[in-house]
Amino acid sequence: MSNNRFFELISRKLSGEATNEELSEIEEILASDPAAAARFKMLSQFWNQHDAGDELIVEEAFEKLLPKLDIPDATTQKSRRSNKNFLLSVAAAASVVLITGSLVFLKRNFNRDAIANHRLALLEKKNTKGVKSFITLADGTKIWLNADTKIQYPRNFSGNTREVYLSGEAFFDVAKNPARPFIIHLENGTVKVLGTSFNIRAYNNEKTIEASVATGRVAFIPKFAPGNKQDTIFLTGDKKLRYLLTKKQVIVEPTTSREDMAWIGGKLVFKAMTFDEISLELERSFGKKIIFLSDSAKAFRLTGSFQNNSLDEILFYLSKSTEFNYKINDEEVMISDVSTKLP
Repeated sequence: MSNNRFFELISRKLSGEATNEELSEIEEILASDPAAAARFKMLSQFWNQHDAGDELIVEEAFEKLLPKLDIPDATTQKSRRSNKNFLLSVAAAASVVLITGSLVFLKRNFNRDAIANHRLALLEKKNTKGVKSFITLADGTKIWLNADTKIQYPRNFSGNTREVYLSGEAFFDVAKNPARPFIIHLENGTVKVLGTSFNIRAYNNEKTIEASVATGRVAFIPKFAPGNKQDTIFLTGDKKLRYLLTKKQVIVEPTTSREDMAWIGGKLVFKAMTFDEISLELERSFGKKIIFLSDSAKAFRLTGSFQNNSLDEILFYLSKSTEFNYKINDEEVMISDVSTKLP
C-alpha cells in the first residue's frame, strides 16, 4: 500500500471522517504492519498535542516529527513535489506541501469547527460607546472593559488552559495558575500569561494593537499571513508593544503602565496624537459621532490629560493649544479649522 493511501486513511480517522469500510481497512493495516502501527501512534500523539490554530507552528513541529516516521524519501524535494497532487485532492490546500499535509489541513479545519461551536456556548459582555464595565471570571481573574469593547468567556474554565476572546480594550489582573495558562485571542494576535496584570488595546477598526505590562510577564504572538513567521515577543513591567498591522511590524518601547490604564479611572491622556486619532477615543468615551469638516484639522497634533472632564471641556482646552472650531449637538460633534465656518 502506498504512503499516500496510508496517510489519507489516518487523516480521515483522526478527523472523524472515515467510513466504516475505511476504519476496517485501517485496523487490518495496523494489525499486519508493526511499522504502520508505530507511525499511527506517533501521528495520534501529534494530533492530540498540537493546536492547529497556527498553521506555521504545526507544520514546523511536523517537520521535526517527519524523520521519526521513517518514511523513505519523505523529506526530499522530489517526494514533496510528487505528493502535491495527492495533497490537493485530500487537503484542498495547495500551499501545504508536507507529505502529511492532509493531516495538518484536516486537523486545522476540525479545530476551527470545534472552536466555532465552542464560542457559541460562551458568555459575552459587550460595552457600547460611552460605557465601561468590570467583571470577575470564575478563576478569580478581574477584567476592566473600556467603552466599545466585547469579551467572550466560559462560565467555568475546563481543560489545561483558560481562554477568552477580546475585541476592544481591557485591563486584566489574571489570577495565578502556572498549570493553566491564560490565553486571550485577538483578531490579529494572541496573548498568553500565567498570572500578571496588563492592558490590551485591540479594536478591530484600528491599525495598531497595543499591549503594556503593569506586573509580571506577557507573551504576545502576532498573527501574520501564511509564510511570514514571527517569534513570540515577551513583555515585562512598564514595557509597551505596538503591533503595526499595515506594516506587520512589532515595536517594543518603554512606557508608564499607570498612564496606559488611566482610562479605568476616567482619565484620558493624549500625547502628540493626531486629532483624527483623538476623535476615535472621544467617540468611544462619550458616544457621539465626530465629523471633520476640514481635512487639515484631522492632522493637528494635540497633547492633553483630562480627568473626568466633559466632552465640551476637553474640546475647549484642546482648542486653546491649537485653534479649531467645534460644535456639539445631541448626537454628533462637528470640527473644522479656523478658516472653515461651522453650520
